[in-house]
Parts: sequence; structure tokens; C-alpha cells
Amino acid sequence: MQNSSETSRWFFKNHIIAIIIWGLAILIGILLFSDFSRGATILTEKIDPYVLSTKGKTLIIRDKQLLTVDENTQTSISVGDKIKTLESTATIFWPDGSITRLGEKSSIVIHEMRANSANTGIQIDFSLEQGKSWSNVVKYMFGESYFHERFNNDTSLAAVRGTVFEVNIDRKYIHTIDHAVSVQDIGNSTGSIFIVAGWVFDTETRKAMVRDKIDEVWNKANTNADFMYLNERMENLNKAILETVGQKNYLHIFLEKIGIKRETLSLEWLITGDPAKWKQFETAMKAWDNKQELLDIYQQFYGLRNTQTLLDTKMKLRDMIIETAPAEQKQVFLTDFARSTLYDSWNTWSISPQTLEQLKNKLGEYIQKWADKQLIESLQNANSSTYLKNLNDTLENIKTKTIETLGKTNLLEEAKKEINIENIEKINNAAEAIKENIADGIKKFIQ
Repeated sequence: MQNSSETSRWFFKNHIIAIIIWGLAILIGILLFSDFSRGATILTEKIDPYVLSTKGKTLIIRDKQLLTVDENTQTSISVGDKIKTLESTATIFWPDGSITRLGEKSSIVIHEMRANSANTGIQIDFSLEQGKSWSNVVKYMFGESYFHERFNNDTSLAAVRGTVFEVNIDRKYIHTIDHAVSVQDIGNSTGSIFIVAGWVFDTETRKAMVRDKIDEVWNKANTNADFMYLNERMENLNKAILETVGQKNYLHIFLEKIGIKRETLSLEWLITGDPAKWKQFETAMKAWDNKQELLDIYQQFYGLRNTQTLLDTKMKLRDMIIETAPAEQKQVFLTDFARSTLYDSWNTWSISPQTLEQLKNKLGEYIQKWADKQLIESLQNANSSTYLKNLNDTLENIKTKTIETLGKTNLLEEAKKEINIENIEKINNAAEAIKENIADGIKKFIQ
């Protein structure tokens, strides 16, 4: 049997035509749906929420009035508004910079939409009445903040602390792309379930589904749009940190509040990981009484895609927030940051083995310091039990498709004989290796 790296090379080498076709499909998707990110702004302060009609005309029904939003134009939105697409698409920009995209023939009704700032007191609650939505929650929801999406005629509610997920009423599924989503039945005592990253659940039965149900065109278009949106956020954050002295921006104002001149305290550690500059920043922050701005800075990084440096920055900021938080808030931060650390560890293809080990150690440290162990174990169990529960159901389906693609006996044949953690890890490792090679090949093709 070939090892995972040999399988990956063999697959890529023998399926270059298929990969090129996939690359073209993705490129077409980018061209078709690139308007999703048009008009996106990078938020350092709370904004007045609005809807951007990204393709065709979008309707707003407000107090029995019908407002039309033309293509490539935006209109402010209010609580109580019903936003409806026809043969069109639209993007809602919430007060904190999070976004929700609507597919064609979709509609939502806004119940709550407020924020004390771009980072605190965020309360967003809306119902998806028809069609499909894709939400990217770019801020960490703590304290009284929340992001809720209702569906199934307001009988079900998806609650997130900061994640990416989609709800598709047409195909009757909810899909978590990043982190985890808690889904609960409103008014019933059936409790809630966790849908962890990568899994798809039936919106009515709340049971796991095979990924074949996913609307792949919609999924890829939004993944590409998110990539562009988060890149833009990162570019603007870089400018805020590195731009010349004297130009006013959020981080400069923050430094002035502390009473430190821009040239005295470098923030470059945030994007470079320079240990000496981090120590300088840490010393200055610990000497200052107001810790809200530390959370504000963390919020600027929370929703960005992890790189090795950014992940290290997030971890250091989390530790400092816990260390400087009032006693009554420490356990909340410990639990929330333990969740974030767990989610980070699931993205193992984007971080080194050393960092993965560091994340696992940090998770253990948070639990030892009284993070909610039961909640963390529930998330871990939701992840592992979903793998075990669905492996039998999807094994034949995956096997058939893999054989059609590879043309040879695949790894799942042996795994089927004895389903255990070791075999699941082998499957995972091989799948990730193939995934990386395909992704690299497509990137080279479209560049």
C-alpha cells in the first residue's frame, strides 16, 4: 500500500486534466461571484448596517413599504426589515463587520441588530425565511454579545461565538465551515447539539448528513469571497500598524489614550511575531488600568485566517487578557479561549506539528485553570463521535467515489475491516495530503 505522500503525488500526477478542470471551475466561480466582496469595508469602529445588492435587485420590505436596492448599490437597514432577493444576491454588513450573504430567492427578517461598539455589546438576531444564507462572524462574541440565526419557521436557532456557517432551507441542511455552531429547538427541552467544523446536519431531524447535499457552487463562491474579504481586513490592519506617525487611525488613538507616543511603542509584533517587540507591548499594557482596548485589539485579529504568526499572536493576547481580567471574568475567558484553542487545533493542515502540540498543551492549561471542562469535552465528543457515527454510513459512498477517482484499491477498504481511531487517523492524514496537493496544483494553475 502506498503511503499518504506517495498517494498524493500519484493522484496529482495522474489527474492533472481533472485538476485543471476543477481550477477552471473555481476561476469561473470567482468571476461569477467576486461581486460578493464588492463594497466591503474594514471595520475598526461600529458602522451603520446596510445591505449591498451584489447581483440584480434586492427588495427591502419596511413598514408596508417596498424599497428597491439596485445592483452594486447599498441601502441602510433597520430592525424589522425583511430583505428579499429575487434572481439576485445580496450581502448584509452587520454593525461589527460580520457579514451574511443571501443566495437567489432568499429572504431574512431582522429581529435585533445593535452594538455598543464594533467589538462589544453586539446583538444580532434574524430569521432565514426562505433560500440560503452564508454568515461569517468575524468578532468574538463575549459577555452579552450574540449572533443568532433562526430557521424552520423560527423553531430552530443557530448560536455562534464567532464562526463561519451556512443554512440552506432549500436543501434542508446547516453546515459549519469553521469552529462550531450550537443548534437548539426553540421552546423545547431537547437541548442543543454542536455541529463542528466540516459537518452537515439535517435542519429538521438534526442528524448528520453526507456532504453530497452541499450546494458546492454556492459553497465555493462564498469561500472565495470570504478569502478576499479577510485578506482585505488583514491588509488594512497591516496599514494601521505600519503606517507613518501622525496619521490618525484606531491604533494610534489607542496609543494616545495610554499616553504613549507612536514611536515609543511598536505594534509590529502583532503581524511579525517579534519577541522583543511583544515584550515591550506586554510591559506597556500591564502598566495600564483600562483593559478594554486589549480586547479591542484581540477583536481585530479574531476573525482573520490563521497563519503561524497570527495564531501565535492570538494565543499571546488570550493569555494576557486572562491574566489582566477581573477575577469574576477569568473563568468566562478561560472557557471561551479554550474553545478557540480547540478549534485552532482542528485546523491541523495549516499549522506545524509543534504548534499543534503547543495548542494541546495550552488547552490542558486552560482546563486546569478552571475552564468549563464539560463544555470542552462536549465539543471534543461532538467532533469524534460524529466521525465514528457517520463513517459506517458514508464509507461505501466515499469508497465508490475514491475508486472512481483513483482507479485503485483505496485506503478505506482496509479501514472498513476494523473501524478504530488509528484507521480514522490514517484516512484523515491521507485525505489531507491529497487535499493539500490538489490545492497547491490549482493555485499554481490559476496564478
